[in-house]
Amino acid sequence: MLNRIVRIMGGDPNKRQVEKFSETVEIVNGLEEQFEGFNDEALRAKTNEFRLRLAQSEMLDDLLPEAFAAVREASKRTLGQRHYDVQLIGGIALHQGKIAEMRTGEGKTLVATLPLYLNALPLNPQWSELARRKWGEDPTRWTFEPLEETPVGQGVHLITVNDYLARRDARWMGVIYNALGLNVGVLQMAARTENGKKAFLVDFERESPHEDQHHLRMVDRREAYAADLTYGTNSEFGFDYLRDNMTMSLDDRVQRGHTYAIVDEVDNVLIDEARTPLIISGPAHDDTAWYVRMAQVVKSLSPEDYEISERDRTVTLTEIGETHVESLLDMPLRDPDRPEDVTPEQARLMGFLEQSLRAQHLFKRNKDYLVQAGKVIIIDEFTGRLMPGRRWSDGLHQAVEAKEGARVQSENVTYATITIQNYFRMYQKLAGMTGTAVTEAEEFDKIYKLDVLAIPTNLEYLASRADTTLIELEDRDEKGYKYQYYADQADSGRSPRFWKRKDYPDVVYRSEEAKLRAIVTEILHYHTSGRPILLGTTSVELSERISGRLRAEPVRRLVQVALLRQAWMEQHNRVEDGRVVPELEFLNQPLDQLPIAEMRKMAHELEIGFNPEAPDNLEKLLTILELSPAEATRLEGVLKAGIPHQVLNARKHTEESQIIAGAGAFGAVTIATNMAGRGVDIKLGGDLADQITAAVSRVLRRTGYADPYDMTLEEQRQALLTIDPAEYGIYEAEVNYFLKHMEDMQRVRDLGGLHVIGSERHEARRIDNQLRGRSARQGDPGSSRFYLSMEDELMRLFGGQQAESLMQRMRIDEAMPLEVGLVGRIVEQSQTRVEGANFDIRKHLLEYDDVLNMQRAKVYEQRNRIFT
Repeated sequence: MLNRIVRIMGGDPNKRQVEKFSETVEIVNGLEEQFEGFNDEALRAKTNEFRLRLAQSEMLDDLLPEAFAAVREASKRTLGQRHYDVQLIGGIALHQGKIAEMRTGEGKTLVATLPLYLNALPLNPQWSELARRKWGEDPTRWTFEPLEETPVGQGVHLITVNDYLARRDARWMGVIYNALGLNVGVLQMAARTENGKKAFLVDFERESPHEDQHHLRMVDRREAYAADLTYGTNSEFGFDYLRDNMTMSLDDRVQRGHTYAIVDEVDNVLIDEARTPLIISGPAHDDTAWYVRMAQVVKSLSPEDYEISERDRTVTLTEIGETHVESLLDMPLRDPDRPEDVTPEQARLMGFLEQSLRAQHLFKRNKDYLVQAGKVIIIDEFTGRLMPGRRWSDGLHQAVEAKEGARVQSENVTYATITIQNYFRMYQKLAGMTGTAVTEAEEFDKIYKLDVLAIPTNLEYLASRADTTLIELEDRDEKGYKYQYYADQADSGRSPRFWKRKDYPDVVYRSEEAKLRAIVTEILHYHTSGRPILLGTTSVELSERISGRLRAEPVRRLVQVALLRQAWMEQHNRVEDGRVVPELEFLNQPLDQLPIAEMRKMAHELEIGFNPEAPDNLEKLLTILELSPAEATRLEGVLKAGIPHQVLNARKHTEESQIIAGAGAFGAVTIATNMAGRGVDIKLGGDLADQITAAVSRVLRRTGYADPYDMTLEEQRQALLTIDPAEYGIYEAEVNYFLKHMEDMQRVRDLGGLHVIGSERHEARRIDNQLRGRSARQGDPGSSRFYLSMEDELMRLFGGQQAESLMQRMRIDEAMPLEVGLVGRIVEQSQTRVEGANFDIRKHLLEYDDVLNMQRAKVYEQRNRIFT
């Protein structure tokens, strides 16, 4: 709200806010030398000192500079990572209860440690009362330790989008909190923790070969909430709240209030997931046999029996269809004499039928759900992750189970429910982080009263300072596309030192087949040159289809089509102008349906070989794919063995960390659903473990570099090269690994960095921007491009007919791409309309739940009175 007022009055409120926070940053920086002088014990003692000062009525905001300085120093000692100034600015924004929009790779996970530590300091009122009884009113006599199992602090929460990120970040940042004397709890999916009765504490003495148990000690869930900081997903926090208010004893409750929370990937949690309320339910007595019978009936219907509206997500029977269904069921769906009168039994049957129609025609296997071990498991449409334990309501899940031949479980009856919005509005102070929030700023303001602050990247911030040594420049690449980069002001040659991402225009095809061919061709080009590629898809099904096209046989078939097309054009003195060529239209069929005999015949007539590995063909392919002669051997290897790649989707979610760790390596090809767009950081040359960077920093500091934590990786590499290897000492292996990693990283940087390909646009612009944001992190080079077709869901449902009609009138060849502003405008307008429609859905859901929320609050209040 404040931003909107300032904008009306004139000026850039975002820039003003950043500049204001910069003044506080200077104070924190001024304390750095002082905190470096503390030994580990003295640094740890600062936590109790801060709590004492709070007990003596000092304001929390007054502690901010020193608390942030303490966290920065602890991070340097434990992780070898120093918070940048922009990260301090992000931390201040989060402390003030704002949403900090920070670009990918800018270190949101590390930023959160600053406000989490600061807001974990205030004393728990119950503990303070016990302390007064034991030690008296003078806080200087207090010992800040749990009393009668009552924790010292109030407890703060960090909400993530999935279990993996919750335990990863809790362990990763846990060393900082432990160094400052705080402990960390971790909530995990109820199915893994004795139906939600257990949770974990971060315990670095507990070793385990299993990633999901390493450095985690299982404890009662209440103990995890009693920790100073608790990490977990929004659903775990929300369901615990509902379960607490269903218990029959106060001793069974686990939560202890809602003082402060940071929501990571806040747009995903508070917006994308806000359409689905949290529901605790139990089985109802229902006739599951009807779902099986209706599934059989629906599969017997013909297209003229129903009308599908994909836009509205409805399937409606026609009059012919109703008659057909009645004959299959051998019973009427309504009284022919009084069709407006529907009996309860008929309404019940129509409910079974409606959900069976939706299950059959609107919900797709491997897109909306997976079938694993005979169970239907929902796929989160925004993250691509599985949602075990979640079920669609109103009989839809049972209808899908019947459709797939799985065991149909009884429909559930709701015991307790709350919307995401109303759960998070209970927090006294709420903040959030994401790489994409500005597009949804209006909703954050109206629903949650949260302002969005766009935090500049570290490079942008440094370049904007008065004492900067950087200058921003613009140039064009070999294909004529503009791009921006930073160079040193002292460099007369203006050589790029840091880059901004190149976002190439969308490429549009008439058919999905042509689009998929173009995607594979681009992958073939970049993989052969060694550049890493991340391909984003919107479903498990599409990720696996593209994966299949990277096998040797489909790749060979694809290049054979390219060779035939080029040879025909040359022989007939034609150039590709986008118009249909009737003689070549048969080549536009799906690759697995191409008439091989006819293709061989054409190759013979054109007097070219059909083997793509033949020397003449290999030379032609280098030209077609715009590759250098030096890459011929690598191309030949790909034609023989296919394109090696990794697939990251809901089927392989357990392998996420390993796949992402190598996604930026030389020649890596990673196909991922939306799950790679959240909470991950793809680094050029591959991932570099924290213990490696910490070891390098220790070596540099020991050999005379006062502040290696503030050096870039390249500056650290240059410094190491000036040091006698004998000085590496016990860190020799880590330093050598670091130097080899830097060579690989430079190799990938020289090739242009990570290239991101989008296989279609998502209905929310934020999801597209998240995918793009995987590339060009922290000034690395990188680029992105989206491939679309007129058959994509967004285009089919929201205005693609206009562009398709244009392409038909212009007789655009199906194999030729189209880059026109019209299509881009249609996509933008479509996404805006969908986002608006989804906002209305969430708003109406909240309005409905607001009424229930008042009733729920009253009921819970009465229960609490009875218990106490």
